[in-house]
Order: sequence, then structure tokens, then C-alpha cells
Amino acid sequence: MPFQSTRPRRSIWMYGLEADEPTESQRQEQAAEFSKRIGADVELPPIPVAEELDLRKPRITPPSSIEAFCFTDNYERAVHHKGDRLEEIRGVFRNPPDIVAHPRNEQELEAVLTWCSDNGHAVIPYGGGSSVVDGVTPPEGPDGIVTIDMDQFHRVLEIDETSRAARIEGGVYGPHLEDQLRPRGYTLRHFPQSFTMSTLGGWIATRSGGHYATNHTHIDEFVESVR
Repeated sequence: MPFQSTRPRRSIWMYGLEADEPTESQRQEQAAEFSKRIGADVELPPIPVAEELDLRKPRITPPSSIEAFCFTDNYERAVHHKGDRLEEIRGVFRNPPDIVAHPRNEQELEAVLTWCSDNGHAVIPYGGGSSVVDGVTPPEGPDGIVTIDMDQFHRVLEIDETSRAARIEGGVYGPHLEDQLRPRGYTLRHFPQSFTMSTLGGWIATRSGGHYATNHTHIDEFVESVR
């Protein structure tokens, strides 16, 4: 059974959501305008459809102990591919992850990491997939690739009113994080360009900057500890 996410579906071929994808008439209008500018015809590739993609078959199978939160359907594997956008626009996904895991708690996260470690499978932690440096692109070489999507870890667990420090799970997207802090009168005040499509864990892992990052407001400045 495909993974049932509570979030809007991400596009497999462009930055953003499926709901943001251009209509066919919009694509034709843009192609005509671009053709006029460059003086040559622009041929539009068809929009890739996940269910119709001819992806490489998964090379590994999760054990029964973790299979409840591991998925191998075309959409999950394609949307977590995040490789060459020029190829993805044409429906080419050369090296998708074999399995996409959505652990729901720390015990399940530890279980899938242990299985991967014991069997030599490559692991890719995945937040929002907005990396522009191939940070979540599956590597060539390993016989098994498991992408671990942290989307179930999206809560503000604790706020210390005295120190104004918060304990927050790494899979929370920017807007959802602010929505949880705002009722308490707080904000993280970190707004990278990818704010709506990226996560706290991804910001920390990539040492992200934001619109207020001229001097001391890179994410590093806000981190007290990580576990």
C-alpha cells in the first residue's frame, strides 16, 4: 500500500507541489513565448506520471520487522530521487532509492538504521528535498539505497520559558514550526528561500542561511545541541 501522507503531494519533476504544476495551456503559452525569444521551436516533453515511470526494480526487501513503514511504490521512489532536474523533467530517474522509509518514532528509526548498517545499505536522511547541492541524491555504487523521510518527526516537544530554548524534532517544515511557536509568542526567525519546502533538520545539516543572515543569523547561531 502506498504511503498515506497528511501533506500535499510534492511534484516529482519540479520544485514545489503537484498543485503548483503548470497546466498544459500554460506550458504551451510559455513554450511559444520562449520560442519567439530564441528564434527556434521549443518541444515540450510530456509531464512525467509517477505510476507510468519505468523505474529500476527495488534490489532489496525490508524485513517484516520494519516493512510496515517502508515503501517501494513509484511515487515515493521518484519524489525522493531528487537528482538531475533536466532529466526528471523528461521522466528519467536513473538511480532512485530502493526503499523509502517513514519511521513514526525513534524506535522505528533505530530499527531501520540498524538493518541498513548490518546489511551495508546506503542511508539518505530526507527532510524537504530542497537541496541544491545533490545532498539527498542517491549515490552510485551501493547495492541497496534506503531514503529515510523524517516527515513524522514534526513536533515542538518542549519550550523553556526561562532560557527561551525549544526542543524540536528535525522533520518539521518551516511554516509548521512557526505555527507551533507563534501561540507561545515565539519565532525561530529563520526564513531561507526554501522556507516552505525545507525542514529544521535540513537547515542544521546544511548550515543554512536566510533572508536575515547578513551577519549572525545563520542557523548555527540558534543551535544549542543536537541529538
